Amino acid sequence: MYYKIPFDLSNVLEGGDAPACNMHESIAQHLYVLITTRSGENRFDNSYGNSIWDLEFENGISNAQWEEWFIQAVTNGINSYEKRLTNVDVKIHSSMIERTWPMRNYVEVKKKVVVFVSAIINSTGEKYTFKTELFLSPMSVD
Repeated sequence: MYYKIPFDLSNVLEGGDAPACNMHESIAQHLYVLITTRSGENRFDNSYGNSIWDLEFENGISNAQWEEWFIQAVTNGINSYEKRLTNVDVKIHSSMIERTWPMRNYVEVKKKVVVFVSAIINSTGEKYTFKTELFLSPMSVD
């Protein structure tokens, strides 16, 4: 049995069961947490998370280099912390998204990153895929 996150104790404290999910949902939840957690943010394991967040506002590296580091950071995290998966392959697509706020008279630019993970579930041998989208580095231009 796998539990949904965020874990809601209210039903359990009233004598009920915690909301459950299947293995696919559990893996997806864990991958999302792993990707969006900064390394060192977990007080019980400083290695847990994604080291790419240390480079979120880094301007001295090329986009291709940043993407390669992102892929490597996610791959390493999954291989270290999601033992239900094997043969992990991570791909990303990044682009810049511009949004104009006419009422506030400024332009916001964000990096959009689409993360694709494909792997094999160890216990069943079936293919597993995961996709999520992240928006990074808010930048405003007057």
